[in-house]
Amino acid sequence: MKPIIRHTLLLLAAFTIAVTPLSCRSDKRDEPSIETPRTVLVYMVAQNNLSTYSYDDIFEMSQAARQGHLGKSRLLLYHDPMGAEPQLYEMMPDGSKKSLLQYNDDILSVTAERMNQVILDAKRLAPARRYGIIFWGHGTGYKQNGIEQPKGITPLSYGGETENRRDNWMNTTVMREVLRGKNFDWIYFDCCFMAGVEVAYELRDVTSTIIASVTEIPGTGMPYDATLQYLMPENTDPAKAAAATFGLYNSKVGINRTCTMSVIKTDALRDLAAATQAILRNTPGLPPGAEIQEYMLAEDRDGYGWHYYDFAHYIRSLATNPTMLANFNAALDKAVTFKVATPYLWGTLPLVNHSGLSTLIIESPNDPLLDTFNYRQLQWWRDVVSLRFN
Repeated sequence: MKPIIRHTLLLLAAFTIAVTPLSCRSDKRDEPSIETPRTVLVYMVAQNNLSTYSYDDIFEMSQAARQGHLGKSRLLLYHDPMGAEPQLYEMMPDGSKKSLLQYNDDILSVTAERMNQVILDAKRLAPARRYGIIFWGHGTGYKQNGIEQPKGITPLSYGGETENRRDNWMNTTVMREVLRGKNFDWIYFDCCFMAGVEVAYELRDVTSTIIASVTEIPGTGMPYDATLQYLMPENTDPAKAAAATFGLYNSKVGINRTCTMSVIKTDALRDLAAATQAILRNTPGLPPGAEIQEYMLAEDRDGYGWHYYDFAHYIRSLATNPTMLANFNAALDKAVTFKVATPYLWGTLPLVNHSGLSTLIIESPNDPLLDTFNYRQLQWWRDVVSLRFN
């Protein structure tokens, strides 16, 4: 049986760990120093079946703090668990949590209003020279519509916040608008499927670096006690953070040895888009019998109706012009600066082709998936894929 992952929606019981006393809407603290090298905000949407794992990860953050991995930087945590109101904490050097703010739960964490407020609060309470953000929760990548809700009401991409037996999500397009001007120099997605070319391209103007996975991530997610030492310094080392996450799962056996990680540089995505567009506009389509690397088990793909393919394997299967292919490969190398994958996904699906980016394959302007996933909302469709059919 496959372990719980960061996009399924089954309810698990949560356990708690000791925290420092709450201080409702209290933000009193020593005068913050502008000399703080970096503030990292962990945005935890845990009002779902991942709630138990959120306490595990908070404990790992506490361990990292006690081991001195925070350095002179500051780690803030927005935690919205099952059965409690969301709060903003700071992880202290001794491993304790200090409550900074308590929020009421009448606004969902996956709304632009709540996320924007939390980010502004975090930057006000912990100003720093540089900022990074970790999105914790469920992820579905390019998909832009809800699962359990009527089509078009609540889009799907990040979160999976459960309320009234329905699951609520934030569009990547909405996330882009929330993050615009917030100066996060990197984003780490501690959730499934977010290393898609569509997601990266959508967020290309709001961050310089994205750390994410093209596949599902086990519910235990990132090992914070191993990764924060690379994420907290002013000069972050994204590749070492990604490698630390990969190392945890690559060391396991059987079904538990499953992981992919990527580091994506967004300033290279415009060139990658241009190189991709050139190939798409000069090819009749996939050759007969072409089988492109998938990133989801067949039973899950058929059950959910979701499709994730290796981006480079797809484009290289289309390319017939050597110069265009060389331009594409050069652009991809600049965009994806680090990528690793276990030999198999969940011990079953061989991961032979892993370029560090996934995509949805659209071979016709009438493909029903364009409407199913509101794919036309995405800039990747508008700037790249749609031009193939003009």
